[in-house]
Amino acid sequence: MRELLEVRLFADEAKRVLPPDVGRETGLSRRVLLELDDPLVERIRQHEQEMRGQDSVLVTYWEIHRKYTQRELKDARLLWLKVRPWFEPTGEDCGTVYDETKACPKCAFGARQVGPLHLELERIPKRDIARTLGGEIVVSARLAEEMKAAGMRGYELGPVVSRQGKPTPHWYQLLLPECLVELAPETRVGADFFVPEPDEARCPAGHVVGFDVLSEVHVQRSSVGEADWLCTRQAVGQRLGPYRPLPLLLISQRLYQLLTARKVKRFDVEVAHLD
Repeated sequence: MRELLEVRLFADEAKRVLPPDVGRETGLSRRVLLELDDPLVERIRQHEQEMRGQDSVLVTYWEIHRKYTQRELKDARLLWLKVRPWFEPTGEDCGTVYDETKACPKCAFGARQVGPLHLELERIPKRDIARTLGGEIVVSARLAEEMKAAGMRGYELGPVVSRQGKPTPHWYQLLLPECLVELAPETRVGADFFVPEPDEARCPAGHVVGFDVLSEVHVQRSSVGEADWLCTRQAVGQRLGPYRPLPLLLISQRLYQLLTARKVKRFDVEVAHLD
C-alpha cells in the first residue's frame, strides 16, 4: 500500500516552505503530492502549526490517497466504502423530518429519520450509488435488485420521494439498521492532519470520536458479524445545520466483488483492518 498526501497551500506562503520545483502553482495556490513519509510533510506541518498560532493558515486543503494492490483489496475481509459523489441539497433541506429528542446534546448524534427521504430528484447524480452532504445514501433500482438477487445482508431499503412527496421508482434510500462495529484504538482521528488537536468535534460520551479519520481504519474483530453492509458505532464529523456526524460505512468482500463486477462507479475503498 502506498500513502500519498495531496495538499494545497497558499502560493505566496508556499515559497517560504517548499523548494520552487515542488508542486504546481495554479492561481493563488500550489498543489503538491508527496509520499506520506517525505520530510517535506513534516516541514509543512511545522509551518502550519506556527501559522495557526498567529491566527492564519498555510494549508487550504489536504487529502490522503491510499493506493492498494489488487491482491490487498481482494484479501481484505472488510473495506471502508467512501461514496462519491456527494450532492445537495440534503434530505433535511428538502423536507425530510428528523426526531432530535434522543440526540446527544453535545454532538447531536442519534437523531432518527422519521418518514421517507425527501430529495430534489433531478439533483441525484446519474450513478448507482450517491450520498447527500447530509449523509443520506441512495441506490439505483438496478443496484437494489442486484443486491437482493445476490442475497446481500445487513441493509434495508426505504422510499425516496420528491420535495412534494411524490415517490420515484428509480431510487431507494439505503438504510443500515444496526451500527455495531467498534473502532479499534489504532484508528487515528483528529481535527486536521497537520494540527489534529484540539478536536472540538469529539464527544465526551463517545458518540463522535473526532472530526476526521487520519489513518487507515482498524476495527475490533469481535464486533464484526456476517453482514455485507456494516457501519461503526462511533461517528466522525460535526453537526453544522443539516450536516451531521456519520458512522463509517463498511462493506464485505462479497459486496465489493458485486460492485466491481457490475461496474458500479464513483466510490473509493480502503482496507479496514480487523484487530
